[in-house]
Amino acid sequence: MELRPLPLSFGSPPGVAPWAFPWALLAAMLVSSPATAAGTAANAEVTWARDVAPLIQAKCQECHRPKGLAPFSLVEYEQVRAWSRSIRREVGRGTMPPWGLDPEVGEWANDPTFTPEERRRLFAWLEGGMPFGDEADLPPPREFHDEWSIGKPDMVFEMPREVTVPAEGVVAYQHFVTELGLDEDLWVQAAEVIPGNRQVVHHVIVFLQPPGGRSSGDGFTNTMLDVYAPGSPPGITPPGVARKIPAGSKLLWQVHYTPTGEEQRDRSKFGIVLADEPPRQILRTATVVDTDFEIPPYASDHRVEAEATIPRDATIYSFTPHMHYRGKSMDFLLVYPDGREELVCSIPDYDFDWQLDYRLKTPLEVPGGTRLRVVAHFDNSRDNPDNPDPSQSVRWGEQTWEEMMMGGIFLSWAEDGEAPAAGD
Repeated sequence: MELRPLPLSFGSPPGVAPWAFPWALLAAMLVSSPATAAGTAANAEVTWARDVAPLIQAKCQECHRPKGLAPFSLVEYEQVRAWSRSIRREVGRGTMPPWGLDPEVGEWANDPTFTPEERRRLFAWLEGGMPFGDEADLPPPREFHDEWSIGKPDMVFEMPREVTVPAEGVVAYQHFVTELGLDEDLWVQAAEVIPGNRQVVHHVIVFLQPPGGRSSGDGFTNTMLDVYAPGSPPGITPPGVARKIPAGSKLLWQVHYTPTGEEQRDRSKFGIVLADEPPRQILRTATVVDTDFEIPPYASDHRVEAEATIPRDATIYSFTPHMHYRGKSMDFLLVYPDGREELVCSIPDYDFDWQLDYRLKTPLEVPGGTRLRVVAHFDNSRDNPDNPDPSQSVRWGEQTWEEMMMGGIFLSWAEDGEAPAAGD
């Protein structure tokens, strides 16, 4: 059991584009949905322009837009009509928008799910003929800066060179260095990795190498700037909190490619939005890790547990679970110095295809000496449809037919001497 920077590996089955699931199966089942000839009077009162367009904007368009993560767009009325059966099915099942959290544990700032009232409104419209309504009721369209979810970046960095990904085989992790040439510190409010070729890019992690390679030495670091992986959101910090890029730093890229059956090329990029003012706190990351486990063949609920101590008074902002295809569930618990234990984040339905960061609506303030305990369960049985081979014992490894157990947190210290505005 140990504490490590967040995170080191992600994976995808050879030949499958990372964004394609679970929508690949959904698209195969798609049947065009003609308008229903009749609906109840109550349903007819729900219109696209007034009632449904705002929901689709808020819940779907972050991914379902031109140049977004999803393979199709839900920006226009006609597009939503065309996908109406799939929307009804997946929202009804709770698989879209992807989330996976226990709704009884915690309140979350980035919860994309529909409330019961929003579901009722959406289903009433879908089942009531999908009327357009009055165009004057339409909300203003959401604005996106090209493919960037963070808005127009202040600075954009490309990988130093284009990479040719072979048609077949296992591609070793690729590593690159970008010289920034900075003569003053930067404070980053938002960061985002954009893959150059989503078909073959399984993950990109952009790390920071401070001048001289300095490290805090306690396992809590601000050197991870952003991650791209299936379903992962961009790195946006709360107000008054920022990532620090010291003068003289370099960017370190770690890239994992998955061959698709034909040769491909990629040159991914990384963008940042700078903070408007110096922050009061610096965002840091850490991960509770267990690398010494073995999942027996055919085990359907194998438990792996690890913990680490938060050494100083801190504010926790979010939780990030990471396992591979046998990952089943993960719980984050805090054990306070007085012995009290609190379940603060629970993912009972972990989905490797959606690498999510769960951001607290109200950050947690914890005293120094609090232990972060992470409990994971793995399904290595035949009943797991994503299991590469249930007959094998499974240990830690970088590839997705192996496994990982990593529970990440984003936090800041209550008193941080590195933060320029902390003493204001």
